[in-house]
Amino acid sequence: MNKALMKHWGRNLLRPVAALAFLIILIKKGPFQLDQIKYIFSQEKVLITGFGLILLQFFLTAYRWKLFVDTKAKISAFLAFKLTLIGQFFSFFIPGGVGGDIVKALELSKLKSLSRSDTLSTVLADRIFGLFAMVLFSSLFLAIDFSLEHNNGILKYLAFSTLLLLAMFVGLMFGRVVVQMIYNFFGSKENKILLTLQKMVTSFDLTFTSFRNKKLVSFTVLLSLVLQVISIYFMSLVVESLGVSIPSYLIFFSLCCFGFLASAIPITPAGIGVGQAAFYFLFAAFSEDLGKAAVTAISALQLFQFFYAIIGGIIFSASPLLRKNIQAEQK
Repeated sequence: MNKALMKHWGRNLLRPVAALAFLIILIKKGPFQLDQIKYIFSQEKVLITGFGLILLQFFLTAYRWKLFVDTKAKISAFLAFKLTLIGQFFSFFIPGGVGGDIVKALELSKLKSLSRSDTLSTVLADRIFGLFAMVLFSSLFLAIDFSLEHNNGILKYLAFSTLLLLAMFVGLMFGRVVVQMIYNFFGSKENKILLTLQKMVTSFDLTFTSFRNKKLVSFTVLLSLVLQVISIYFMSLVVESLGVSIPSYLIFFSLCCFGFLASAIPITPAGIGVGQAAFYFLFAAFSEDLGKAAVTAISALQLFQFFYAIIGGIIFSASPLLRKNIQAEQK
């Protein structure tokens, strides 16, 4: 086996191995409670609510992405939904560097004769707007709770969230201008760093442009709020079904957003393991029982997403051209 092939397989195995390691540690330390998960999936209300809400969430996620795609080429809501499910399949099941968002972009470029850079820019814009909305509402809800309750325990979260929101806002408003100024200052000198910066600006061009579109920003932020409410309502339902009280919904919502941000870091497939560790760390500060219940809640959420990812895999398996394209990208 040559070095390139060994490196390829090593990179492919790294993320699932990391996810497994996180889960083993959590099981041994106690936060990951298999009996709680079994109990939750024996509750009819949780099952019906979970299947319904997560399906709605996928529809809304697909529609938010469609808003960015429509700036390049009009697509149907059904196509966006189908590609979103396929992307979710790859986020769960493909351990290598070809993530779900990239798969969506690749297939869209084939179906609509768009360049890969154009389609990649749509998933990048969608992801960044989603993250921006999470930080925005986390900061807002923490600020409201602090003004009402004067809880000094949340000050560190409020400060971090506010600083992150400010950094994202400045980056989205002025990032392209700053990088372009740097590039122009050095002129046409051959420099890998400058070329990388210029390429980055091109990739983020749709994101920067969209951020100045007030109507698009307002609608995507509103959709993002609904998406987060769906996830966090379901998680609160799981926690309360376990007989554990949550702090105020404002705090619960805000800390869940922090957990989702940690889960979005591409360390493990679909944030498995990382999400559980993040939620335990955030909520165990209130109580050990709440920390364990939060781990169960994020695990239940991921299992429902896993179910719909399987449907995405079935759609993918029925698309020979798509399989051929993705397999070529992985080589």
